Amino acid sequence: MSRVGILISLFFISGILLFWNPFWSITESKKNNVSQIEQPDFIAQGMTLRQYNDQGHISSQVYAQHMAHYELQDITKFTKPSYIIYLGDGAPKWKVTADTGVFDQRDQVILENNVIISAIDPNENIKSISTSQLTLDLTTMILTSDQKIEIIGTQYHITGVGLKADLNKQHIELIKEIQAVYDNNQS
Repeated sequence: MSRVGILISLFFISGILLFWNPFWSITESKKNNVSQIEQPDFIAQGMTLRQYNDQGHISSQVYAQHMAHYELQDITKFTKPSYIIYLGDGAPKWKVTADTGVFDQRDQVILENNVIISAIDPNENIKSISTSQLTLDLTTMILTSDQKIEIIGTQYHITGVGLKADLNKQHIELIKEIQAVYDNNQS
């Protein structure tokens, strides 16, 4: 075979290899899978969800400006969530707000950015708890955080790092670096 024939054959074979790449189809399917994972299965605007306990009393109410549910990851992401927590008798006790939140199917909510827990009852000793990140177990009503915590009460102000709180028992524990200021004025 002459040089010209060999060059034409090489050019023809390299053209076939250039336009027939078995890896392109794999790359395209991977791109499609990635875009499917990133897309929510459904979204809602201005959504309110209520959960009830075994006795038929409301146990929690969730409102969010925006909600996106991801079936493959089994999570729901919230924008500006607001949780109202009802304890035992069905009376509202606490309101928990944040900028963002993620709910997983193990009944855990992870709240981030400007997390504020406010007492609804004006006679409650603790008025508010603030932090940047908080995990709330909706089954046990236990709050946990490893971030800086600020608690404002009737006549005190407490800061610390780390929190474990049981809302059912109304027990709050700060983990470390605790500082408290008490106001004894009885005016």
